[in-house]
Amino acid sequence: MAFRFDSKLTLVPHGGLGNRMRAIDSALKLSYKLQKQLNVIWLENTPQLRCPFDKLFQPLSQVYLTAPQLTSLYLEPQSIQSPNVLKKTLLSWSAKVFQTVSFQKIIGNDELVKLIKADQLNQLGSYQSLMILTDRSFGSANTYDGFKPIPALERTIQARTAAFEKHTVGLHIRRGDHSRSIKHSPLSLFIDAITQEIDQNADTNFYLASDSLQVKRKLLDQFGDRIITQLAAANRNSEEGMQDAVVDLYALSKTRKIYGSYWSSYSRVAANISNVELIVLNTQTT
Repeated sequence: MAFRFDSKLTLVPHGGLGNRMRAIDSALKLSYKLQKQLNVIWLENTPQLRCPFDKLFQPLSQVYLTAPQLTSLYLEPQSIQSPNVLKKTLLSWSAKVFQTVSFQKIIGNDELVKLIKADQLNQLGSYQSLMILTDRSFGSANTYDGFKPIPALERTIQARTAAFEKHTVGLHIRRGDHSRSIKHSPLSLFIDAITQEIDQNADTNFYLASDSLQVKRKLLDQFGDRIITQLAAANRNSEEGMQDAVVDLYALSKTRKIYGSYWSSYSRVAANISNVELIVLNTQTT
């Protein structure tokens, strides 16, 4: 496809790994549809993710990706936080001026949701320079075909999934500071699901991805070698921790189906990578 290289779509994906992957995947599809060059601004030092893109994935085809030093310029001005009122005001003003000068149209989460609901994303083709700041999926279904983990992580994924069988089931149990997952997807629901799967097929084993070492130990104590996991605390604030998050994500995608956590994009991305069944365990629907 011949892109109009003077017409650009700039994406600033926010949030954690799953949020960013789904936003980039959506933007890739939209850029093809609108025939715009896609530029991705990868913020590699935020509370949700602290890792360069090239330490996780191979280059994305036909995407120009950069990592700016001054993160605040690529945040929604009203979302910038600082305990120092003067600093917050200055950073917000700087971001607003920079974005207004640099882009013809700027779209944040709220406006993006309105465009999706009204099925008006195609209208964005009229802008020569467009910037979208979001942590969401938009447009058609996400497939993540463009994402390829770096070779070192591919080898780790292969080693970690070597014990998988046709009955291996994935478990993604989100804890940490994710209050919604903790409230609506308690560990008891996962234990019930594990027990039910074993009752249905005695050969079933499970791959467990969790940011809680306590959860991993509890399930290992209860179900023994049926549980495949890494006994390490998930630290998403380090390069090593984010690399392990990618390994977990792709390992989950290779299971037969996934029991996921409420309000977690990570669970859904893992399922979408290989189009496997996702069952979100939720107290509101059980």
